[in-house]
Amino acid sequence: MPRLLGFFDDFGHPAALATGPLRSQVRASGEPDEARIVEYLDTGHRLTHFMEAGFDVLTGEAHRHTSGCSSLVTDGLWVWRADFAHYLETYHVPLPAAFTARVRRLDHRMPDLVGADFAPVHDELVRAFGWTGVEPWDVTSVRRPEPRVVATRAEFVARVRRERPAGPWGKAPRKPRR
Repeated sequence: MPRLLGFFDDFGHPAALATGPLRSQVRASGEPDEARIVEYLDTGHRLTHFMEAGFDVLTGEAHRHTSGCSSLVTDGLWVWRADFAHYLETYHVPLPAAFTARVRRLDHRMPDLVGADFAPVHDELVRAFGWTGVEPWDVTSVRRPEPRVVATRAEFVARVRRERPAGPWGKAPRKPRR
């Protein structure tokens, strides 16, 4: 079975894949190197690209991973949803010790995705998610990590503030009746 991160019950995954409700895993603070772990998650290798818009399951608000949120991402050993970085940096959900040890051992740098090593993990994913008609993974391939494509949280918040300035910006006040 592939190692999964952040497949909370709230997302409707099969019980065998889900890790419990998100609300029960919220913590006041995260790992000391949480920002670097978030960046690691953001630079993962995309396995799937879903074109949908999702919202934070606890607040209902848009976040920086809203677009394509349930797309799957990997580092070759662990697999997570594209929006897992949002839930980690916002709610500081706990991480498996084996995952944090791997990320720190790699000095927070996404490794290449080597086909020969990843093909068995891919086959397990296909079975676990019940995907049909999926091509086998190219065992001769090597994928290099791409630059981070998601805005940082600070960039996202700044953009939202520019697009929605504070104050009464909705309707103009009505003119008094005479």
